[in-house]
Formats: sequence, C-alpha cells, structure tokens
Amino acid sequence: MLRKIIGIILIAIIIGGGVAYYLWNKPHKSAEGVKPVATLTAEELFTQYSTDAAGSDAKYLDKVLEVSGTVSNVSVNELNETKVALSTSDMLAEIAFIMKKGENIESLKTGTNIALKGICVGYNTDVELKESVVVHQ
Repeated sequence: MLRKIIGIILIAIIIGGGVAYYLWNKPHKSAEGVKPVATLTAEELFTQYSTDAAGSDAKYLDKVLEVSGTVSNVSVNELNETKVALSTSDMLAEIAFIMKKGENIESLKTGTNIALKGICVGYNTDVELKESVVVHQ
C-alpha cells in the first residue's frame, strides 16, 4: 500500500515538473507577424480610451493594434525595457509602446512619424501596448 502511494506521488511530481517546464519555456506572445484587429492613429486610440475606457477594453484589450503617430519620447524604463511614446493632443497623456526585446529602434527620433504594432494592455493615464514592433517609418 505504501509503495502505491509513493508511486502515485512520484508520478504526480514528474507530471507537474513536465508541465512547469513546458510553461516556463513557452514562447511569449508577440505582435510580430500577427494581423492587427484595428489600425488607428494615436489620437483616435487616446480619444476612445479617454471617453470610454471600459468599452475600449472590451474591443482592444489583449488584442494586436497598429497605431500611427509622432514619436514624443524614446526611453529605457527601470526593467531595462525600451519604451516608445506617441504624442496625443493631451500634453499629459501618450500612447506608450513597450518594445519587443531585440527590436531595432536606433533610427527612432523625437518628431518622427511612425506606425507601431503591439498588444494592448489597457489604459491608466496612458494607453499601453507591449511586445511592440515597428511596422514602418
């Protein structure tokens, strides 16, 4: 009886370890190669979120969006992630893109018109998109 219990526990540990290994090494979702559900300007996206955040979340949350606009800032945050911001008419708000690791953004300068594609993560004071890639400049 004790051998059966130990056998069951060992099998459960092996299966659990296999599942954990698979999930740990699973590739991250990226906007690269995915068709966007919407193509918007930075101003249109900001206006939609600032007037109806819940409705915009229902349409865009966790979906790939292509957004075009003017670069207002390129920076690196505390997690060593590259952030590209597109300006809006509200001086205190922007569309923030956390770029995919390894994405080439060396040519991006403030004032450049660009289109970026990313996965929408919602709205706080800025609309934020993650795993973003450059579509065109």
